[in-house]
Amino acid sequence: MIAEILCMAVMSLGMPNSEYACKHMHAIAGAAEENNIKPEVLVSLIYHESRWVPTAVSKDTACGLTQVLPKYTRNPKLTCEDLKDPVTSIFTGAKKLNYWVYKYGRGKYKTGLCGYNSGFRCKGESPKKKGVLYSEKVMTYSRKIKRKYLKIFDSLKIN
Repeated sequence: MIAEILCMAVMSLGMPNSEYACKHMHAIAGAAEENNIKPEVLVSLIYHESRWVPTAVSKDTACGLTQVLPKYTRNPKLTCEDLKDPVTSIFTGAKKLNYWVYKYGRGKYKTGLCGYNSGFRCKGESPKKKGVLYSEKVMTYSRKIKRKYLKIFDSLKIN
């Protein structure tokens, strides 16, 4: 049910590529649960990293929906082509986000997102992109998703 409500939330927000995102909400929900990550944060991270384009590759060679650098994957070691698979990218990104939030950020999402975006050079906050901090952009959008999610969930409980 989480996946379906998340889908309705992103559709109602008019997220670009929301139809594609909805196809992968079950993977998002599963990866979020498996990695103790808020699903709305994972959805927002994917939106900000790749705009839900599975073949995205950054100038730094980060790949896939979650824009993970292949050189930092292990057990198994993944290639850029591997990370272009949406489910592989979602689960790998969720695992990486778990590390940054809970090991580096000590449970703080903003600090964890900073690390996810900037690595160990992050000193508590990621660099500004177009005048806005990366982690704040991700968290602001995740709060919008959460509000829509709760509104839809509440309306379903009433009926």
